Amino acid sequence: MEHAKGKFEFPIFAHVAVGFALSALVMIGISGSIYKLVAPQGWVVQAFGHGFGLGAALLAAVLGAAAVVWALPGWMPVQRARIADWVVYGFAAAGLLYLGQVLAVGSF
Repeated sequence: MEHAKGKFEFPIFAHVAVGFALSALVMIGISGSIYKLVAPQGWVVQAFGHGFGLGAALLAAVLGAAAVVWALPGWMPVQRARIADWVVYGFAAAGLLYLGQVLAVGSF
């Protein structure tokens, strides 16, 4: 019998474990970022003080502009996929940072 010469493939369990870990880190990153954004001493309060109107207006403007750009049909589909990958990995890195901070300090 001849041995097949091919690429090494990871077992399915490894794919599932890595996918689950990445998904969990992304969820932690997104939820931690939202918490840091709207917390009583969060990023919005630090940036605008306690004036809620200006902070809410700026946040709504940024989210609205992002939604319009994302919804435009045919807006660089390859570039969009690349940006989406970077956003996912960025939130995974933030999740890893927040998880480390929670384990080391005990809170955000």
